[in-house]
Amino acid sequence: MKTELILLLYDELIGGKIVSRADFCVEHSIVERTFYRYLREITAFLRAHKPSYIVDVSGQDGAYFLKKV
Repeated sequence: MKTELILLLYDELIGGKIVSRADFCVEHSIVERTFYRYLREITAFLRAHKPSYIVDVSGQDGAYFLKKV
């Protein structure tokens, strides 16, 4: 389940979509702390394999997206 959710989150981000933290948590029945752990895993992967990309957040509403630096 963990791997599947991380891949789903990564797929949304790499596809150019904006991911709402609240919506993702509700849709997949996870808590925010778990969402942040999954996001850390993706961030570590990006640093190691795609350093020109970062996960960014829009304001305090928890809308995450992939940004090319």
